[in-house]
Amino acid sequence: MFDQFPEPARSQLRAAFDEGRTRPEWCFSEGPARLAYWAPFPGSEPAIVWQFEPGPDPVAAGGLLRRSLGVMGLTKVIHDIALQRGLDPAVDRAVEHEALVEAGFAMEVERLLLEWVAGSDVPEEPGRLSYRPARGMAPAEVIDLLVRISEGSLDHDTRVEVATSGAEIEARWMYDDLMNRRAKPDWFVVAHLGDSPVGLVAPDDHSIAYIGVVPERRGHGYVDDLLARGTRTLAEAGLERVVAATDVANVPTANAFTRAGYSEIGRLFRYYWRAS
Repeated sequence: MFDQFPEPARSQLRAAFDEGRTRPEWCFSEGPARLAYWAPFPGSEPAIVWQFEPGPDPVAAGGLLRRSLGVMGLTKVIHDIALQRGLDPAVDRAVEHEALVEAGFAMEVERLLLEWVAGSDVPEEPGRLSYRPARGMAPAEVIDLLVRISEGSLDHDTRVEVATSGAEIEARWMYDDLMNRRAKPDWFVVAHLGDSPVGLVAPDDHSIAYIGVVPERRGHGYVDDLLARGTRTLAEAGLERVVAATDVANVPTANAFTRAGYSEIGRLFRYYWRAS
C-alpha cells in the first residue's frame, strides 16, 4: 500500500511502519487522492491524518477522508497544515482546506512554529533549580505532575482533552507519548526547587516536545530556566536546529521562546474531527 505514495512520503511511511506508528491498512487512496493515519507512539490509536495528498478535487478528497474515518472507527483525529507566516490555508492550500471541511474537520487553533539554530546564543541556566531524569522517577509521580501542570493551561489541546477526557487520562497519554520520544534517557527532566517540583521539560531528538510549570510556581520565570535547560541539552548534543511550537494565544510561552533565542519560522493550522 505504501507504494501508492510518491517519495519522500513512501520512505517516511515505511520508516513509521518499522517503528510501529502506521500500518498498510491505515492507508487509503482513490484516484489521485491519498492519505495515511499515524500514531504518536507504538500501541496508541492513530491520532493524526498524515501524508494527506488530496489531488485536484476537494469534494472527492473529502469523501475519501470521510469514508476512511468510518473504516478506522475513530472518535477524534487531527490534521496539521504548516505554512510560512502570513499565508492562509483557505487560500494557499485551498484544496486541502476544502477537503477537510467537506469531511467535517474544523480549524480550531493556530500555532507558532519556532526554531533555535546553532550559532545563536545558548540560553544560560540561572542555577535556581535541580533536575531529575523523569525515567528514574515513578510513573505515578510524573503523571501527577502532568495533571497539576494541565490546571489552568493555555494550550488548546490540553484544555480540550482535559475537558472531554479528564486530566488523569490526558496526563497518562502525555506521559506515554513523552516516554516514547526519541531521546536520551536523561533528557526528559523534572525540575525541583529544594524538594518541591516546579515543572518539567522534555526535549526529543529534534525539538522541545513539552514544557510546563505547576500553577503555584507560575509567574516567577521558571519557564525560562526549563527552556534554557532543554535547549542547552540539545545544543550540547550537537543539534544544529531545535524546533518547537506553541499556540499563538499562549503569549507567556511564546515570549519565553523569544527570550531564549527562538525565532518564528511559520504557522501551523490544526484541524480537528470528532465523531458526533
